Amino acid sequence: MTIRSFSRFGRRGSGVAGGLLAVAIGLLPPTTLRAQGASADRLRLADVLSATSADGYGTRAARADARAAAADVTATLPGFLPQLRIEGGAARTNDPIGVFGARLRQRTVTAADFDPARLNNPDALSLVTGALVLEQPVFAPQALLGRRAATLAAEAGVAMSERHSQTALLDATRAYYGAVVARAGVAALDSAVAAAEAAVRQTETLERNGVVTRSDMLLAQVRLNELEAQRATARGQAVVARLALAVQMGAPGDTSRALPTSMASAEQISRLAADALASVAVSEAQRPDVKAAQLGAAAARANVKRANARWLPTVGAMVRSDWVTNDAPFGGTPFWTAGVMVSLPVFSGGGELADRERAVAQSNAAAARADGAQAMADLEVTRARIDRTVAMQRLELAERAYVQSIEALRLVQRRYDGGLAAVSELLGAGAARASAELSTVTARHDVLVAIAAERIALGLDLTPLYAIDQ
Repeated sequence: MTIRSFSRFGRRGSGVAGGLLAVAIGLLPPTTLRAQGASADRLRLADVLSATSADGYGTRAARADARAAAADVTATLPGFLPQLRIEGGAARTNDPIGVFGARLRQRTVTAADFDPARLNNPDALSLVTGALVLEQPVFAPQALLGRRAATLAAEAGVAMSERHSQTALLDATRAYYGAVVARAGVAALDSAVAAAEAAVRQTETLERNGVVTRSDMLLAQVRLNELEAQRATARGQAVVARLALAVQMGAPGDTSRALPTSMASAEQISRLAADALASVAVSEAQRPDVKAAQLGAAAARANVKRANARWLPTVGAMVRSDWVTNDAPFGGTPFWTAGVMVSLPVFSGGGELADRERAVAQSNAAAARADGAQAMADLEVTRARIDRTVAMQRLELAERAYVQSIEALRLVQRRYDGGLAAVSELLGAGAARASAELSTVTARHDVLVAIAAERIALGLDLTPLYAIDQ
């Protein structure tokens, strides 16, 4: 904008002050808020999501939960794998059967040991025992079905951890774009304050020379104070936003890498939305939380089968070798035992009935949760699509309002220069121009977040957003 010579206006030369003030409050440098070139050391969305995936608190906790679920599968291995143990002990007894049996196990029985008096009143005997025991399950239906249920539950845990990781990445995306908007707002207000300070200095000089009215000078100072207050607030918000982003990345307090000072352009965002929506249209991805709920229902059904298997026989085999001596473990001549055990439960006081009733109720609850998860996922997808559509419309309106505000300010400036508009009208037009440009940044932020939310609602990744990393 060209500022005309104030000599033409005399006391109405306040148009000069108004023009300078319009620069301060309205014509913020477009490069402050528009797209800029990429910088090698700038923090990009891809960097944020990579750090969040590796070190974010939510994703780390999700991975740990998945490992914990896998441990439940490992806990079922005793129903399949052999158990080997070593036993040992020491005792002293004068129990007639214990003393005679110990001598018999040691193979040291003599004819004298059959003396009735010795049999009835043996001397106390010290015993040291040792054993090597091997047990092998042969048929354990509860263990088999329990492992199936645990495996499905573990898969559900893995799927749910994937969903938690997705939501953590969405939160990180929101934090990233929120921090970029906050930084862009500070940069915009820095430029506005600098221009306003220059305008105030100029109007003070013109007021001393009697060229402009004192009210023009005071209005310029008032606007400068307002801008400085807004900048102070914006700086505080930007610091908090950047620290919040660092927390999302799992590196609290680390703000060493600078954020972009601009958002992607409206044209770039529109192309991104078209590309992202095209990939969504052909995608058949299943949301991990829906998959987790369905696996949980399958695990609950398998648990009902496990409860029913309580009435099936259990078969196991055992081999053991024992040593019995008077002074040292595993001394003397060992003896062995081998056998097969079959156990068929008939009635255990009603505990098995309660176990089955509980399993059936849990299965019904899991089925309801699976249906609810699918219904909620459908609702979230619909809501995300509506939010994205509304955000796109708001962006279009914001961009249109921005163009209109520039033209409105130009027309008001001409009227003011011609003495047909009050300074308050010029100030209002300049403020509207500044507000309109900041609104476009917020609208672009909302569209990007809406695109990310829609993809997460569909269970998709956020890699398409990397295309507009600044």
